[in-house]
Amino acid sequence: MTNNKKLVSELEKRKFQVSNGHYFEADNLAQILNTIKVNNKEEINLSFIESNTGLPFRQIRNRISVGRALGLFEGISLKLSPFGTLVSEFDLFIDQKETLEYMHYYAASNYTNLIWYELFNTVFNDNRPLNYNELTLFFRKILEGQFTEKSLKDHLAKELRFLMDLYLEKKLKKLELVYRDISQRIYRVRYSKFTPLILTAILYDFCEKRKANLYQIEELATTPGSPAVVFGVDSAAFRQEIEKLHDFGWLRYETTHGLDQIRLKPGYTSLEFLKAYYENREPEVTQSGKTVSGELF
Repeated sequence: MTNNKKLVSELEKRKFQVSNGHYFEADNLAQILNTIKVNNKEEINLSFIESNTGLPFRQIRNRISVGRALGLFEGISLKLSPFGTLVSEFDLFIDQKETLEYMHYYAASNYTNLIWYELFNTVFNDNRPLNYNELTLFFRKILEGQFTEKSLKDHLAKELRFLMDLYLEKKLKKLELVYRDISQRIYRVRYSKFTPLILTAILYDFCEKRKANLYQIEELATTPGSPAVVFGVDSAAFRQEIEKLHDFGWLRYETTHGLDQIRLKPGYTSLEFLKAYYENREPEVTQSGKTVSGELF
């Protein structure tokens, strides 16, 4: 009984449908972000956005749901997150590869985004190219017994179509992370075009959320939700990326005395590295003398 209650509790925290049957529309999302940014002193609600954008209510709700999954909003509110504020100011139409890198990490590493998370942390890690039907069957095996047959039949198909369209046809296609071959089989390839400031922001975010200022490289390479896993990078390739960041002085890569780990530097935060990228400057210490509390994983 306890295990069943725990399973129900965990499932309640996960969002089966991020897309609610719609596809990603960057122009609509840009309208919403700009409306919230311009009217940040107003009491914003869905009706306010509807009257100021002319978008139908259902489309607004969908775009916000997707934007929330991509890290543009704070929690379940209509307030822009710090990342969302930066995007609204510097990359409103979500065209920059660097914005997409962070968005992919944020969405694919978030356990709440059920299908998104499982696609990049479970399904693609099987390393077998799958056509759309095989992909659907793979997911049905993972989720069987956790949701009703109607949910699996209707919602699963819509969510997978949304994700395949986003990564194969829409904005996230720019990352060249997901491919479909001539036989219509879909697979993920190892990402190798990291933007150093964005990868550093991702690493700091990953560690900050776990209240850790130290992390073993092997753990980073295998832990679900980690940047290495969601970008499909093995431990050897990930070490090479970490060494670059160490050379920039943005974190420490410690290999002496049998160590193989990263250590966050006191005074830096994930947000500071994001700001440094968008403001085209070097990152600055923002928490002088403070460290991220935590223990070695």
